[in-house]
Amino acid sequence: WLLEAPILGTSGAGAPYVNGGDIENKGVELVLDWSDEINDFNYGVTLTGAYNKNTVTRIDNTDGVIQGESSILSQGTAYISRVEVGQPIGFFYGYESDGILQNQDEVDAYLTPSGTPYFSDQRPGDVRFVDQNQDGVIDESDKTYLGDPNPDFEMGFQLNFSYKGVYANATLSGKFGMQVMQSYRSFADNFTQNYTSSIFDRWHGEGTSNTMPRLSSTSHRNTNYISDIFMQDADYVRINNLTVGYEFGEVLDDLAISRLKLYMSVSNLHTFTKYDGMDPDVRYSGNDDTTWASGVDLGLYPQTRNVMFGLSVEF
Repeated sequence: WLLEAPILGTSGAGAPYVNGGDIENKGVELVLDWSDEINDFNYGVTLTGAYNKNTVTRIDNTDGVIQGESSILSQGTAYISRVEVGQPIGFFYGYESDGILQNQDEVDAYLTPSGTPYFSDQRPGDVRFVDQNQDGVIDESDKTYLGDPNPDFEMGFQLNFSYKGVYANATLSGKFGMQVMQSYRSFADNFTQNYTSSIFDRWHGEGTSNTMPRLSSTSHRNTNYISDIFMQDADYVRINNLTVGYEFGEVLDDLAISRLKLYMSVSNLHTFTKYDGMDPDVRYSGNDDTTWASGVDLGLYPQTRNVMFGLSVEF
């Protein structure tokens, strides 16, 4: 992994790039395949699975960490992706939240160890940030590991069968154990900005939301602070392709046609997921200097669903 080598300020030259980082991947891959024939019924099943644990084991630079770029979720926000020894590459880094302040009693109870409010202007609807070191201040030292954009487990499933001219095959894939940071809302807190319909589920009174803070007419720490309120689990199983068809076979023996098939095929049929964005399989991979970063959903255009009808004729 190419990194800038640490050098003394008196060296008089720029830092060279060296092989200054190690990443370890440990896991298991498994393929199970079965096919059989029962009279006129033929079928086959293939199941693939891969478990992987990714860990950064060495970083040779001055800080011992690598920070991602800032202003990724929105202009003016801090970096969201980080590399650190002992953690997975590109893990999400920021403030941990403890829900939304629901009423004035909770606001009055959100106090530092010395008994003073964490923020002078805190009010119902604000995010309750966790003071990790209990020093009475929410600052950079309270940022921590939030989630991992790398899946723990990936699977694939293929099924095919045929019976007296009727045939079908399906292909599924899935990823599990990963998180996504979602940037679908305004960070300027300006009502002229665009929002998705999920903004209707924001906090707008006691009990209305414990995950999305209130709206305000000015920029605010609720959305300017990088925290886990933007993070969601992104497990999914997707039906990549489903094809069904009929092969006419012996019906055409007296014609010049040797083979005739009629079929329908659907790609990206359905995705089973609790992620509320457009696609849980986020393809953002950082800018040129942070290609190790991933898992940030900036509203990329979702995959299309294609339906095709086909006729195959052989003479």
